[in-house]
Amino acid sequence: MGTIRGRIGGVIGGYNVDANVANGSITGRIGGAIFGSDINLEYSLNQGFIKGRIGGGIIGRDVEGRLGTDFLSVRIGGVVDGNDIHLESQDRIVRGRCGGSAIGFDVNVIFSAGKASGRLGGDVIGMDVAAEINGVEPILAAAIFVIAYYMYKVNHRNRGSGGGGGGN
Repeated sequence: MGTIRGRIGGVIGGYNVDANVANGSITGRIGGAIFGSDINLEYSLNQGFIKGRIGGGIIGRDVEGRLGTDFLSVRIGGVVDGNDIHLESQDRIVRGRCGGSAIGFDVNVIFSAGKASGRLGGDVIGMDVAAEINGVEPILAAAIFVIAYYMYKVNHRNRGSGGGGGGN
C-alpha cells in the first residue's frame, strides 16, 4: 500500500493530507476532523482514468478525468462551480495549473527520496507543499495536493471578516 502524508500551507493556515493508495483506490482525508473532506477516488493508470468524490455525498465535489504516469487532466466540481486540473510529470517534477489563466493557481511539486516539496499558487498567494510519499506515482500525489488546495480555497472563500449586512 502506498501513502501520502503531509501538509499544504503552514502551521496555522493550511490542510493536512493523509491518504492511502492501494488496488486502484485512493482513500483518506484532507483537512482536519471538522473542516476537511474525505477522499474517495478510483483510478487506473493502465485504463487511463481517475474518478470519485472529495467530501461527502451532499457537500463535496466530483472528480473525473484522464490519467497517465506522466499526465493528469480532470474536472473537479460541476460545470458551473468547478475547475479543470491539468498536470504534467517529467523527471519527478510535476507542473501544471488548476483553473483558467485568470482565476486559478499554478502547480510546481518536486519529488525526491520519498519527499514532496513545492508550491501551489504564486510566490505571495499560495501554499507550500511538504509531505512524505511512499509507493505512490508523483502524478497521483500531486493531484491530491492540488485537490487539497482547491478544497481549502473553496471552504475558505466565504469566511472573510467583512461586514455583515443582516436583514431587519
